[in-house]
Amino acid sequence: MRAVIRTGLLGTTISFSDDQPHPLPDGAALKPTALIIKVKAAAINPVDYKLPRMAGGKGVGFDVSGVVEKVGSGVSDFAAGDEVFGRVTPLGSKCGSLADYAIVEMEEVAKKPVYLSFDEAAALGVAYLTGFQSLGKGNGPAEGAVSLGSSLPPQWEMAKNADVLELVDYSDADALKKFKEENAGKFDCIYDTATASGGGEDYESTFPTLLKEGTGEYVQINGKPMTLVKAAAGKLPKQRNFVMLQPKTTGQLEEVASLLEKGGMKPHLNIKSFDEKGVDEGFEALKSRRTKGKIVFSMD
Repeated sequence: MRAVIRTGLLGTTISFSDDQPHPLPDGAALKPTALIIKVKAAAINPVDYKLPRMAGGKGVGFDVSGVVEKVGSGVSDFAAGDEVFGRVTPLGSKCGSLADYAIVEMEEVAKKPVYLSFDEAAALGVAYLTGFQSLGKGNGPAEGAVSLGSSLPPQWEMAKNADVLELVDYSDADALKKFKEENAGKFDCIYDTATASGGGEDYESTFPTLLKEGTGEYVQINGKPMTLVKAAAGKLPKQRNFVMLQPKTTGQLEEVASLLEKGGMKPHLNIKSFDEKGVDEGFEALKSRRTKGKIVFSMD
């Protein structure tokens, strides 16, 4: 079958292959809580190319959508033929979501709503669940919440279409400094998705001063090495939260999809073909950190 795998001496090279074995060898037993799905679409995240083989396993990819082919003996909420979406848990596995077939845990997928295509549903895994869990940490999500963003001007039009109230050019040091001075102590929640994301970003050192004293919450999904150590030890300062995606997400996936449908919203996609050329283009775009839309590989 086709699959994307980690190759090379250190297992950090992302390679497309068209002769990988099925994730469940002939005669092997399927874990009671698992499902085998025929993958219809799969999406990628920065973690997919950052993890070496030793940490991430041979297979690449988390986000997935597809059709159930077989279920384990302990699975009662899904059956062959169901259309599902969610996450593969490939850490240490030979196969991730970027493959013709994948094995998923029953608590990490949900039934795909008719409202979403396979491509759209595949985009919702890691990114949307991380956002959902993060806002739950930081005084949200709340109806009527105000969104502000830090971005480069070429991306402003897309941000404005997402109802962002105010935008700041993070490459303009004077504008950023003025924004921080004018907004000290005003925010209920700051959601930091950029610190330590690969371009030398460091918002965690100064942006917490924008929080309301005593009640504001700073929520981040990445950080400097010492931040990671403190988070693991439970030693982060007050009003600071570090989010690692938590498991058992079926209910959250259902709620995310429901919120999208109620709001008449769908993910903005950057669709690539699932072949060597498409995979190379997709990961090159992801590494550029300037892609518009979620990169999704359509298997058909």
